[in-house]
Amino acid sequence: MNVTSLAAAVGLVVGSIALAATPAVADEPPAFVPHRAVYDLDLDGPITKSQVRAARGRIVYEFSGNACEGWAMSLRQVVQIEGADERSNVSDTLATSWEDAAAKTFRFANQSSVDRASQDVSEGRAERGADGRVTVKIAKPADGEAALGAGVVFPTEHMRRLVEAARKGERIVSAKVFDGTESGHKVYDTMSVVGRPIEPGTGALEAAAQRPELAGLQRWPVTVSYFDAASDSQTPLYTLGFELFENGISRNLTLDYGDFRLRGEMATLELLAPMPCP
Repeated sequence: MNVTSLAAAVGLVVGSIALAATPAVADEPPAFVPHRAVYDLDLDGPITKSQVRAARGRIVYEFSGNACEGWAMSLRQVVQIEGADERSNVSDTLATSWEDAAAKTFRFANQSSVDRASQDVSEGRAERGADGRVTVKIAKPADGEAALGAGVVFPTEHMRRLVEAARKGERIVSAKVFDGTESGHKVYDTMSVVGRPIEPGTGALEAAAQRPELAGLQRWPVTVSYFDAASDSQTPLYTLGFELFENGISRNLTLDYGDFRLRGEMATLELLAPMPCP
């Protein structure tokens, strides 16, 4: 799956811990917080057409950096899935990336395996030219180059747009997203639906999210559907759901693959010290 975009959904982070509890103004840039979050995954209810009998796993996500230089991200996702035949397999995905603060450079490295057998690997660097067009130099799985054209955004920039739209009360956000997965060539058409704001102090929260840095913040339910930009299909490849705090932290994840769905509950949340600007 598109794990770097999943990482964005898990909670992109910018800024300083001191800003985390400061209510945002709609026309100010998002002030996120560097953090490390762990999410426990479980099968989300019975789905009759699914051949998945049980599933459980974990996501470990970390984001660091600053608003002057850029943001580093790492994500590890391990999921064990048991089929209707009671056979199980374990998928293991590792994604790392760095995106500069101006959203002009994006470095990525992704690898995935099933039962320790390698399934996919990609590594490379994308650059946005003065004309807005994005070109990718690919190192793995093989040396190559891809021209993605203009109008493509990287994951951190995509999440920034979601936060800004939510603050303004906008409900639909469309974007072409490149995250370096699928051999480093693929662009996703995305459509995000932002729900009504959840006011501070309302709605149930897991223990990990019950902390003072989040207590005074609004959050929004967001659903992001990913489509193959090279296809005319109106059916999404998969859909991510989450509640997005205005400081960029996310909770209550839903990963919908069509024939089965996983839910992610925040198990731990650690706020990290921001890297100072030079």
